[in-house]
Amino acid sequence: MNKSLLQRLLDFYHISYDDYLSLQKSYDLSSFYGEHKIDDIDKAVNLVKSSIANNEKIIVYGDYDADGIMGTSILVKMFSYLNYVVSYYLPNRSQDGYGITLKHAKEYVETGYKLVITVDNGISAFEPIEYLKAHGVKVLIIDHHQVQDKVPEVDAICHPIYSHFSETTSSGAFTAFMFSTSLLGRSDKYLATLASISLISDMMPLLDYNRNLLKTVIRDYKIGEFPAIDLLNDNETFDENAIGMKIAPRINSIGRLAEDDSINKIVNYFISDDKNFILNYFSTILEKNEERKTLSKEACSNINIEKGKKSVILLGEYKEGLIGLMANSLVNSLHVPTIVFTSSGENFYKGSARSPEGFNIVEAFSKLSNYLSEFGGHASAAGCSIEKNKFDEFCVEFNKLVESTPLEYVPIESIDLNLNEINEENLELINSFSPFGESWPSPLFKIKHIKTNALTFSRDGNHILTSLSLSLRLVGFSCPRSEVSQFDYIDAIGSVHKNSYKGRDYLEFQIKKYLDSNN
Repeated sequence: MNKSLLQRLLDFYHISYDDYLSLQKSYDLSSFYGEHKIDDIDKAVNLVKSSIANNEKIIVYGDYDADGIMGTSILVKMFSYLNYVVSYYLPNRSQDGYGITLKHAKEYVETGYKLVITVDNGISAFEPIEYLKAHGVKVLIIDHHQVQDKVPEVDAICHPIYSHFSETTSSGAFTAFMFSTSLLGRSDKYLATLASISLISDMMPLLDYNRNLLKTVIRDYKIGEFPAIDLLNDNETFDENAIGMKIAPRINSIGRLAEDDSINKIVNYFISDDKNFILNYFSTILEKNEERKTLSKEACSNINIEKGKKSVILLGEYKEGLIGLMANSLVNSLHVPTIVFTSSGENFYKGSARSPEGFNIVEAFSKLSNYLSEFGGHASAAGCSIEKNKFDEFCVEFNKLVESTPLEYVPIESIDLNLNEINEENLELINSFSPFGESWPSPLFKIKHIKTNALTFSRDGNHILTSLSLSLRLVGFSCPRSEVSQFDYIDAIGSVHKNSYKGRDYLEFQIKKYLDSNN
């Protein structure tokens, strides 16, 4: 073990050696049963047990994103373990919108449901829940979204912060998993795996129990055990990168493009034991994911934006499930705060916003809240809705705000690394800090003073592809020779990975950014 590199890693994460040793602690799933106590969990468990004992109709109301899909699947599968059949519903993004609606609340009263369980929504659904309670329907909220000054009057609530099982927030599906451990009296490996997917898809901080669960699931995952997940991951290694780059986008493609309640079939994909159905529906997921890529690319390619703008606000008849992807693509290429709006009903526009580092989009929305009907999100990604008659004035004020709020330069934090330190032993050390994600990023390294005339490039000259030895390569995608060769020496900032090519394993330093060594 390279002690010097270890200390540099500790400094990067601002932790002590004792903290590092704590990170190495091994968990098993049984530790998630009973170790993290949820306030009033007995009340929630007894509520469900009573409904089962009385053979009452139960419905689970989820959400259209990966977290909501995982949470719904966890609960429905949980009930199947108890041999109890329940109904479930995932809303359509454009027709239903987010969260349980008054329309559905009335429908559930009329059709005789006695217990409604919301997952990944419900903590701010005052009107529909009030209607359910007024008509004798019991309600259990399993949610993780921000709690307002008050909560709906329901029979029980499971919520990471409101229910005091940690100061670290988590996903709706993780909260559903924690509830399942109390109801079942055990931690189920498959339900834990579904919950782990939501931690990455919903960008939850990989700290405390979030990290512990994901690390445990990754360590114990066996290809061949869960066919639905294996297919989504092309039967490759299951880890946080696989979830973020492949599994979650494929799941989310269904909710982005579904035109009706067909989104609900994806829950059956995750709870079914029918291998033929799983294989057939996986084809649908792949088709929707390819359609999502094509539509998103076409939408962005048809947009002509004048260079030099300090912000971008677009309005068009875009598919609601694509506006976030469009905003993300545009901010990556233009590096300015970007909002993409589309019509949402007769009187509203719905917007999805992204911003580069140094501009807090939620703070901007907060300052302009008198124009917005609702908003929420994170510093770099947020959503909002606005009445159409306020849109023009909002655009003017948003642009003024961007003009008066210069982007703050956020320096890239990296760890100095020598080429001779890139070896198997040190890669193992680096990976001992994993899993990586929100609030716990993968470490970036800096290799200084690389002579540019010693670099080799791809045939088209657009990518650095340099073999430094039989087992080490330097790779930089979109690092064209024409730009790199302007400098005699560069400092390369990037990450270290193991890769394979033509059956041979090698280590790779992947360049994410390069700088003139003289600056």
